[in-house]
Amino acid sequence: MQRWRVFLLGASLLALAGCGSVATPSTSTVTTTTVTTTAGPTTTSIPTVTVAVEQLRSLPVDDRPAPDRPYRREDWKHWEDIDGDGCDARQQALIAQSITPAQVDPFTCTVVAGDWLSPYDGVEGSSPGDFDIDHVVPLENAHRSGGWQWTAAQRRLFANDQAELLVVSAASNRSKGSKTPDQWRPPHRASWCRYATTWVSVKATWGLTVTTEERDALGQMIDTCTG
Repeated sequence: MQRWRVFLLGASLLALAGCGSVATPSTSTVTTTTVTTTAGPTTTSIPTVTVAVEQLRSLPVDDRPAPDRPYRREDWKHWEDIDGDGCDARQQALIAQSITPAQVDPFTCTVVAGDWLSPYDGVEGSSPGDFDIDHVVPLENAHRSGGWQWTAAQRRLFANDQAELLVVSAASNRSKGSKTPDQWRPPHRASWCRYATTWVSVKATWGLTVTTEERDALGQMIDTCTG
């Protein structure tokens, strides 16, 4: 029996205690007509593997059909400047996750260059236009998992939560779409641990549900964290 199944059944968590933390993206200092900005509002953090397992075990499971209220992307206002620092959520993600200091237009807080590595598939590049900003837990999935009951303000905060935004290649983001972990996994297996622990943390933080298939797929990916 795999470790994650043991954890889900409530057995000891000690086997993963030495796995350490999953690294978070480093925040880069902005240069080029220098702009100082923060990574933006963050309500979710990437947990240690042990915490992720505990969170996964506690997530409510809901296998019922999707709610009658349809998902509309326009109801989830994203790429907004939540903290009022002049940079919207997309630009903040690009700045925070650039490997080298991002170059930013100081008048519009638009990132014009940097260096990014897509964790999903290993694609590298220096042009922000070549990358998408992925909601690790897709907005449509959040809607189906309980977000359909949220207020407009809650949906707006979720859609701009920096802790669930990842700079990824356009191809991988569009391949993923709104799929759940039982339907899609990053092609780059080394990113499964970070992907799954982030997904679990987002759902735990925001009080969202999982399906049985989704939970099991997350457990399988978390099991790769031990290497």
